[in-house]
Amino acid sequence: MEVIKPFVKWAGGKGSLISQLTNFYPFELENGTIKKYVEPFVGGGAVLIDILQKYDVEEAYAFDINKDLINCYNVIKQDVETLIEKLNEKEKEFLNIELENRQEYFYKIRSEYNSYKIEDNLDVKRASEFIFLNRTCFNGLYRVNKNGEFNVPCGKYKNPTICDAKNLRNLSKLLQNVVFEYGDYKKCVKYIDTNTFVYFDPPYRPLSITSGFTSYTKLFQMV
Repeated sequence: MEVIKPFVKWAGGKGSLISQLTNFYPFELENGTIKKYVEPFVGGGAVLIDILQKYDVEEAYAFDINKDLINCYNVIKQDVETLIEKLNEKEKEFLNIELENRQEYFYKIRSEYNSYKIEDNLDVKRASEFIFLNRTCFNGLYRVNKNGEFNVPCGKYKNPTICDAKNLRNLSKLLQNVVFEYGDYKKCVKYIDTNTFVYFDPPYRPLSITSGFTSYTKLFQMV
């Protein structure tokens, strides 16, 4: 079976730790007693994707306080072909520019992304901008300033994969039974019962105001 990967690079992502985390999955997932999965801090979704590929999960619920991230998941789930079309356009345009001139294109997309806020839960254009910025910015960081504007600079990648169409299509099929909701961890409580596996991996709290590597959202800055 082909392994499906997270669609974004994400700080704190657990992709490299999956083989270790698997040892802590409840046995009831394997024997079919547990068929519901809840993840209050989905982030890049490495654990969610692993669970869905390995076990017969009938219900899955994933949450995050990053509204744009949740929008991306819902777009991949509901309109992946339009997303692929827009990402292919951006990839072709970006890679056809000489390496030393790509920053201008990057900052144009970043400016467009910062010029408006997401209004609904299915904005394909914004999802394509989010993924483009993630795949081409410095280290794949997601960071916003005090005004909630994405402010990570352009990376220096020679040939970044902006549109992994095959993985996006496979991921779309995998996510069809997952409910993605924007909001904090408290929203997940109503979905949890005694037969639910909850993977609880909250963001690390910085030791001081200046020690955190990133501000995840404007909301997180104020907490």
